[in-house]
Amino acid sequence: MKKVAFIAPTYPVLSETFIQTEVDAIKASGHDVCVLAFEIEDYQHKFDYNVIKIGKNIQADMFKNLHLSGVLEAMKFIREQKHLPKRSLFNYGLKLALQLADIKADHIHAHFCQHTAAHAIVAAKLLNITCSFVAHGHDVYEAAFDIDKKILASDFVVTVCKDMKNDFEKMAAGNIKLLHCGVKTDQFVVEDKKPSNHLSFVFLGRLVQQKGIHYLIDALAPIAKSLNVHLDIIGTGEMEEQLKERVKLKGLSNHVCFLGAQPHHWVKENLSKYDCLIAPFCFSQTGCVDTGPLVLKEAMAVGTPVITTNIMGCKEIVTSETGYLVNEKNVVELKKSIEQFAQLTFEQRAKMGAMARQRVEKNFNALKQAKQLSNWIENRV
Repeated sequence: MKKVAFIAPTYPVLSETFIQTEVDAIKASGHDVCVLAFEIEDYQHKFDYNVIKIGKNIQADMFKNLHLSGVLEAMKFIREQKHLPKRSLFNYGLKLALQLADIKADHIHAHFCQHTAAHAIVAAKLLNITCSFVAHGHDVYEAAFDIDKKILASDFVVTVCKDMKNDFEKMAAGNIKLLHCGVKTDQFVVEDKKPSNHLSFVFLGRLVQQKGIHYLIDALAPIAKSLNVHLDIIGTGEMEEQLKERVKLKGLSNHVCFLGAQPHHWVKENLSKYDCLIAPFCFSQTGCVDTGPLVLKEAMAVGTPVITTNIMGCKEIVTSETGYLVNEKNVVELKKSIEQFAQLTFEQRAKMGAMARQRVEKNFNALKQAKQLSNWIENRV
């Protein structure tokens, strides 16, 4: 099987566990894997594969591994790029190619379709090996850089929801695939919830505009006391102080608690303790949006129902059997869905959670997703 090199801007990143999940799943599928990143985070976890900083420890004898016939193709692709500095793209693409040749990589798979995908394509052409990339959200809808050129220059491209796939197909006639990010379902344990006289909700994510947390605070304000609701907000971000002030102004200080950022093992151990995850995702003013949120699948994997919005991949993840979908930025609908959830019996909520777990096992299992990606890598179809 091909040795797969994953390319990422930074690795590992607490809020981007989907990359690590995919690397682990591809490795479990039988591939030799490694990760190359422009920045390596200081992280205590030990990986059972190499994590290499791009451009580091380049040796002169590595140049013998280049395929000179690919230089013309690489230069043609570089000339087509309008949003990246061409000299830097060539220099780092060359360094990346030398490193990939040295570790004998057979396929390059880049996460995000900005500079990581561009450098991966340049390196692949210099080495005459196959290349693909996966797009996620802000790299498509907030800061898109010559995506059409990258689609045409790759062996295949992965989109994480149907809306994104449709958008890519309008950009270029390339080999465009659909594959939802997967969850390691064996690592998420369903624990029986206990009846309680209050509702325990959780929001998990960066505190930024596209997460829509401010709409959730507004929706809870008139009903939190009467429904005896408690909301834990997990995460940090640029809106944190603004949101804390909003909670005070809305009289929710006794109902909303900010717990800060938590490691991924905390998520696995605690998500099952909540009655419901609420994720009111939306498009930001700049166009940034979550396209296939992993947190929805992780909550569902531990049997926790979800209330979210009907945008992008959210509407492909959550169904009426596993939670509620509302229109983005609609406080009235969000409030109504919370009230409807509150009216369910304990048994009805438990059934909704069980259906959520079943849906993740069937449609979003990381190993199943990895087998599909592996097949594309091996066969380029």
